[in-house]
Amino acid sequence: MFLARRLLLAGELAPAVAEHLRDCAREPDRSDGTGPARLPELDLRVLDAAATADDLAWADSFSGVTAPPGLTAAGIGWVHTMAAGVDGMVAALTGSDVVLTRTIGSMPRAIGTYVLAHVLPELTHVAEYRAQQDRHEWRRLEPARVERRRAVVLGTGEIGAGVAEVLRAVGYSVTGLSRSGRHRPGFDRVVALADGATDLAAADLLILALPLTESTRGLVGPGVLGSLRGAVVVNVGRGATLDPGALRAALDAGSVRRAVLDVVETEPLPADDWRWDHPGVTLTPHVSGPTEAVDIAEELLAVRADLAAGRRPSTTVDLGRGY
Repeated sequence: MFLARRLLLAGELAPAVAEHLRDCAREPDRSDGTGPARLPELDLRVLDAAATADDLAWADSFSGVTAPPGLTAAGIGWVHTMAAGVDGMVAALTGSDVVLTRTIGSMPRAIGTYVLAHVLPELTHVAEYRAQQDRHEWRRLEPARVERRRAVVLGTGEIGAGVAEVLRAVGYSVTGLSRSGRHRPGFDRVVALADGATDLAAADLLILALPLTESTRGLVGPGVLGSLRGAVVVNVGRGATLDPGALRAALDAGSVRRAVLDVVETEPLPADDWRWDHPGVTLTPHVSGPTEAVDIAEELLAVRADLAAGRRPSTTVDLGRGY
């Protein structure tokens, strides 16, 4: 059991998160209006600068995007990251007994929508019809049936499953690849990555939704990309899981027809990097799953209640595994 009483909020979204939490504190927790406030006995401190030693000494819990120096030595029992990616927080907290949780919220569906936005225009000939309109040309093009398309999602956690559900809703057949091959809701089927060569070869679309750990760093390299047969690759996980040299070779060889990269290993991408100008690469600046302050606030409420009741929150990160 752990009841958070002094929560330190840091980062760009901290003021909005605090406002949502205060709104919740003004709401009763029972429909008849007689229940206590949803956030009794919780003090908030919102930072507009780096956390000081005094801030950390005051707090028993912390929420932000990055870990301030001295976090593990401050006696804080619970850390909640405002982002879905946790590798930075894991590195800072490994070896401690701090409970780490993360924000998921509406990200899975938002990221699935991002994937659709980048693959459906090609299937429905949006650019070609725009060009025909400019030429005053009226000519039907052969549509590509989404129902005949196969997608593979590498990474079957909450983000991967959310992407799979969005793709299945428009007709894609979706296979998940994971280390264990254990079935997960949202997918038509899940197989172990070691057994996934046939699925990769048949894929029209490969979505990378991996966390960044020592075992996933550079995992998507010549072996995975070389198994493809002209697929579109979309990376919405972590940039360093994809080997950029192997991607360039796969684009040149044709095993990857196009790559959509919302994440890269160094952000922002250096100005002289080849991916800026490659005709087969689309870059976006880490925008596929925007973090919403209301999602963070709701996750904080849910996790605080779980910890107070002695339950393991569903968004708990295993510091040993890194996700």
